[in-house]
Amino acid sequence: MDFYTLALVIFAAYWLLVIFLNSRGILARHGVSAYGPILMLRTTQGLRLLDKLARPKRFWRFFANIGIPVTVIAMFFMLAILLIGDVRILVTQPAPTALNAPQNVLLLPGINQFIPLTWGLIGLIVTLVVHELSHAILSRVADIKVKSLGLLIALVPIGAFAEPDESQLLGIDAKKGEKIATRPERLRVFSAGITGNFAVALIAFTLFFGPVLSSVTATNGFGVVSVVSGSPAEQAGLQPGMTISQIDGITISDTNDFQAFMNATHPGQIVTVKAIDQGTPKTFGIVLAKNPNSDKGFLGIGGGSASELLTFLKRIPSNLNTFQGWGVLIGLPLLIFSGFTGNIAHLYQPIGWAAPLGNGFFWIANTLLWVGWINFYVGLFNCLPAVPLDGGHIFRELFKSLTEKILRNTKDQERVTSALVTTLGAVILASFLILLIGPYVFGTL
Repeated sequence: MDFYTLALVIFAAYWLLVIFLNSRGILARHGVSAYGPILMLRTTQGLRLLDKLARPKRFWRFFANIGIPVTVIAMFFMLAILLIGDVRILVTQPAPTALNAPQNVLLLPGINQFIPLTWGLIGLIVTLVVHELSHAILSRVADIKVKSLGLLIALVPIGAFAEPDESQLLGIDAKKGEKIATRPERLRVFSAGITGNFAVALIAFTLFFGPVLSSVTATNGFGVVSVVSGSPAEQAGLQPGMTISQIDGITISDTNDFQAFMNATHPGQIVTVKAIDQGTPKTFGIVLAKNPNSDKGFLGIGGGSASELLTFLKRIPSNLNTFQGWGVLIGLPLLIFSGFTGNIAHLYQPIGWAAPLGNGFFWIANTLLWVGWINFYVGLFNCLPAVPLDGGHIFRELFKSLTEKILRNTKDQERVTSALVTTLGAVILASFLILLIGPYVFGTL
């Protein structure tokens, strides 16, 4: 039984259990609501703490006011990325790959094959708590009642929520004399989750790209990350995780040294490879095969220089003044670097103040990377101007304020606003469908 079949069986068993417990009223007696396989776990615990956290109201208003223009800028940025992605799929018609597989669009550790389970769960939990707690705090700053806090569960946590009183927040079916939020207050509440995610991402990335990366050194040599099945390297015993230091007595310090040597080889040539395997020196005698793409010798390994990757990572913050630089940051853990783990962990070691922490230092580094990236990604996603995302509510409020200046009739204001918001939401939904199924429709024609 493969992974996806097993996952489907486990999820089906979970759903049947939810149906049984819900039909017997067991979930309701414990304050749990079921919507299909999704459970809403509500609690009023923590509401008093929420009031205490909201007391520095001037600070939180300032915090949220900064977040509103940042959210609007990110809104257009994400919309541009989404539309560019659609155009690319329609024009180039890429074939289905792991990168555009539907399950890898979701930020669910254990489902998305690019997100490690441990650090992915830590990052996701921090992101959900920060997002909803920010909404709740700004609701209390505006004197809007928060009815409950809770989690959304679908076998694993998939979300968190805070339930502000909608009659106060939106003014719908409000009771006489009840506090109704003003437009600036609503904008602050809607943008708070995004702003909180961006703030945490900024802190995590500042620590990761600053004191963390400056306290890491890379080993010299060519790090073996992958070995081609049936290749001379595999037959000789080279494995991912090893570091090649010499070939035929020539020092291999980086990728350039490795490529220069291999470009001077020929099929059938016998080479002596010296490598380090978890601190132990090893020597391999290997007969090179023919390179499938040239007349050169073929060893059959993939990898690179740890120092080159480290230098690349350190340069990312200085490249954020370009659109491409932000694109690299968005795709960083999925396309380039997923942390100091797996077959590249042996290529790095902590130095200076981090040295006494040993491998524990890399736990800190990986946690900062994934907490920062998931907060950043979720914040960006929520900026999209489509209801029920936060960006959709913000766009609606801003456009409604514009129609109020142009149109006098309240019904006309609402009709024009609703039409644009609905149309934009449909366009964004269609854009996501193109991203999800486009490669499977156009790429197979």
